[in-house]
Amino acid sequence: MLQSILKSTGVFMLIIIGFIMILFLPREKELTFLSAFQIEADYPFSFELYVERIEDFTGHILTEKGLGEARTGRPVSDEAGIFVARSLKIVLPAFMVSMLLGTLMGAVQFYRRTKFTGKLQNFLSWMFSSIPDFFLFIAIQYLFILMMQHGLPHFKLYGHENWYSFFLPLISLSLFPFLHMSRFTSAALENEMGEEYVRTAYAKGLGEFKALLHMLWNCWSPIMNQSQLVMLYILSSLPIIEKLAGYNGAGKELLFSISSNDEIKALSLMLPFLFIMFLTIILSQTAKLWLVQKERV
Repeated sequence: MLQSILKSTGVFMLIIIGFIMILFLPREKELTFLSAFQIEADYPFSFELYVERIEDFTGHILTEKGLGEARTGRPVSDEAGIFVARSLKIVLPAFMVSMLLGTLMGAVQFYRRTKFTGKLQNFLSWMFSSIPDFFLFIAIQYLFILMMQHGLPHFKLYGHENWYSFFLPLISLSLFPFLHMSRFTSAALENEMGEEYVRTAYAKGLGEFKALLHMLWNCWSPIMNQSQLVMLYILSSLPIIEKLAGYNGAGKELLFSISSNDEIKALSLMLPFLFIMFLTIILSQTAKLWLVQKERV
């Protein structure tokens, strides 16, 4: 276990270094006015300029003994904390919904696989998993606008100021990982059907529901492995969903800080996401070690 944690920590540190190296790539735009109607834009790159930017960053960290102050005058860490806390209201529920409800729905889908409701659930799962999350978000917004025109009480679909503002981004972010977990759990249970212990369980007259519980328990290891993929998907989609929703969280602010060449702020917003990803990996490995029964019954 310790070896696995050390390996994950090493990978985590390499990712941070890699992100910093990419973040500080020179990307300042140079404009050349060739005539009154012709302007040429260029993004010059030189190794010397790249090294200079990294040295400036290192000097800033040493001088400020931290990330320093943001352009607003507040400490960068304090400002980043506000945005990250706002995004966590979406990220954590989306992760829990995807892992818990997705696994549960996958078990239900497998349990009812020969019935009409199971086949319908399988079809809907396939259909909705083919829809990009940003398209789904726009479709839900449009649907609410139409419903408001026909009598639904008006409420704000954009922004982060209201208590319900996180709800629409949460639905959009949760749908694909939820369906992924549902389909993965159902497929994992299907694979267990060929195992000897399942045939023995049915031969002894064990009920289908109790056999399902045994199969589900034996699937916990591959299911727990999916937690990393689920969190990765949620964090990857967060910036675009927050931008579409006008939700002023860390994802949206990260896009803005990168586009405005505010590398220090971008780093302060990216580090918590990397740490969340790292924490997910460590917790899933720990859960597999202590909670998952590896031996077949």
